[in-house]
Amino acid sequence: MLARVAATRLGMLDHRLPTLGSRALFRFANMPVKPRSLFHTSAVTRTTDWQNMTATEQAATFDPTLPGRVLGPWQKFTGFMSFYKEGIKALWANRTQYRSIKQQIRNDEEISRAEFQIYTRYPNDRLRMIPFAVLVVLAPELIYLIVLLMPGFCPSTCMTYRAMTKGARRHDKLKQKLHLQALSRIRNAGLSTSDFVDEAALTKAVQAGNSVFSLDQMSRTNLALMYRFFGIGPLSMVLPTSWLRTSVQRRLEYIRTDDALLGSEQLISGLGLVELFRACQERGIPAADLPEYQLRLALYNWVRLSQRQMPDNAVPIAWSRLVLLNRSVKLANSPV
Repeated sequence: MLARVAATRLGMLDHRLPTLGSRALFRFANMPVKPRSLFHTSAVTRTTDWQNMTATEQAATFDPTLPGRVLGPWQKFTGFMSFYKEGIKALWANRTQYRSIKQQIRNDEEISRAEFQIYTRYPNDRLRMIPFAVLVVLAPELIYLIVLLMPGFCPSTCMTYRAMTKGARRHDKLKQKLHLQALSRIRNAGLSTSDFVDEAALTKAVQAGNSVFSLDQMSRTNLALMYRFFGIGPLSMVLPTSWLRTSVQRRLEYIRTDDALLGSEQLISGLGLVELFRACQERGIPAADLPEYQLRLALYNWVRLSQRQMPDNAVPIAWSRLVLLNRSVKLANSPV
């Protein structure tokens, strides 16, 4: 459950983006979360301060597939090996920090967004760590192919930017199909695209009490649509309705908490390309073929709308992404 305790206004780091967010105490499930502006949770931060970078951020700087890097065959091979080696080291460092974060949670202490990301990502990464490390040692020449064919096999700290973009491009094609289904669903619910194009129209539609904006009243078909659109998992057609509802609820709770931390820690302008890409993908923003500045602006618009209008219900913003796809809700009095 997300709950705000106190707030103080903060500004953005980048002058091109307007003031956003606040410093506040939130709760994700039963976990206290407090932003700390010294932490930057980006796989590649826009800062060059190595001392303040997390292990994950330091490891990602070795990624040979980042835009702008031109390498020969041997440089690519050694670059991949260095990247995977540093990724495994970062995963091991996250293991130690994960234990510390769990202890902080037991003690009801505050944690940052960087720690929040480790806490949510490490449990899945832990399952992939040993088989991936064995593959690096025994068959390093097969890693790139396996990561492309089975991206779920790879820990998040060892996922290259190129593999992420290829996976995102496949998912963006699926989003196009789901977008057309969403248009049909909202028409059946008595809504239209015009109810989502700007902040005032969306707020009015939500206040009208339409059942599509309530997770508890949402139909199974709409739950399955949202489950697939946000890439929560496969097999949506065979999973029980209760599983779909719980999974969508958990994803939206995670996004609401992350929105609060991104806004309050003034991180959007400081996120590196990889972490920016991940944040957009988690919110259903088509990211594979968009330039960095558009990704940053789309994430900013999402977070700003989330914090201004709907801090306790992310379902309307999720529907706006389904309906508008590669566009954002137009914000009232927006300077950008």
